[in-house]
Amino acid sequence: MNTFRTPILAVANQKGGVGKTTTAINLAQALALQDLKVLLVDLDPQGNASQGVGVRLETIEGSIAELIRSRDYPIESAVYQGQGIDLIPATPHLSRVEREMVGITNSELRLAHRLDAVRDRYSVIILDTPPTFGPLMNSALNAADRLIVPVDSGFFALMGIKELLAEVDEIRQGTNPRLDVLGYLLTLADPTNIAGQTWETLLSNFKEKVFETRIRRSVKLKEAPALGKTIYHHAPDSVGARDYLGLAQEVMMRLGIGEVVQGEASSRPALSVVQGARHE
Repeated sequence: MNTFRTPILAVANQKGGVGKTTTAINLAQALALQDLKVLLVDLDPQGNASQGVGVRLETIEGSIAELIRSRDYPIESAVYQGQGIDLIPATPHLSRVEREMVGITNSELRLAHRLDAVRDRYSVIILDTPPTFGPLMNSALNAADRLIVPVDSGFFALMGIKELLAEVDEIRQGTNPRLDVLGYLLTLADPTNIAGQTWETLLSNFKEKVFETRIRRSVKLKEAPALGKTIYHHAPDSVGARDYLGLAQEVMMRLGIGEVVQGEASSRPALSVVQGARHE
């Protein structure tokens, strides 16, 4: 009997500015370039991941907010299709739903239940999480099998990881015993002493859990989301594109999914990333 379940990865770190959304978007596209079918789920009320793959917030009708609020809302009405990637977007309306969740029994398990309904349609599901603890972050931790923790190369890089791991431990002992860290990812890496010290500290603390790939600081990576594009649509030959391709291949090997396609990251996927809501 085949017991394989599509892995759900949450990209999580409550510290802002660590490249969390950049990682969610570009890892999703890099995995799609490795011939995987990917679902990207935006759980941040700011909707940055949604905008970063070309969806304007004012055009969104169905979103993750409706799926969490109502068990009867058809999930197909919130799925936007793209080239190798589907998206469940978020809008600022999600903030109101998060406040409502506080008074709803087991509301933080609803996301897990909704994603289970479409899990077998995808090779991997990636969750972009909000930069704060609360019902939405807990929803992600309850839905996910593994975490990718971006850590920037700055002086305060490791602050907050202890709190995140404490939250993970509580979730694991309670409602989601399968939750674990897939890897720690150094982002915004540059040739400074601080970046080098952060890397050594990560290796010292988390050893083989640290991804070998480092995401180098890149102007192109900053430009791409402002244009509503992944790095592969904006600058497929850039260092950022190569770095995220390397990360995608590491993720695949750690999860034991797919077959790594060797080569450069210069393949430019067809625009646009997402093409509108799917209604069935």
